[in-house]
Amino acid sequence: MQQQNSNIQKPQRIKPIYTQKVPIPSHFASLLWDEQDTAPLEKLILRVLQYGNYEEIHTIYSLYSTETTNIASRYPDIKRGVKFWVRYWNEHN
Repeated sequence: MQQQNSNIQKPQRIKPIYTQKVPIPSHFASLLWDEQDTAPLEKLILRVLQYGNYEEIHTIYSLYSTETTNIASRYPDIKRGVKFWVRYWNEHN
């Protein structure tokens, strides 16, 4: 029994690349409930991609297109439809 548990691998944590602090736009404040006025850029983008609606995702993409594209492709838990729109905007701009 003990050996079986040792073979189970824990999921690897994705290390953030964009750690610089940026001001939180007021319309994204509810998505960053654990931050005050600034947040790490990757955390801001990730929360918008996970919990935001279409307009919010498009807004964060227009502000940080390169970073949003990179984050959407690095995190496997981003929904397929969100990845589609980020790729689409990236290819058509």
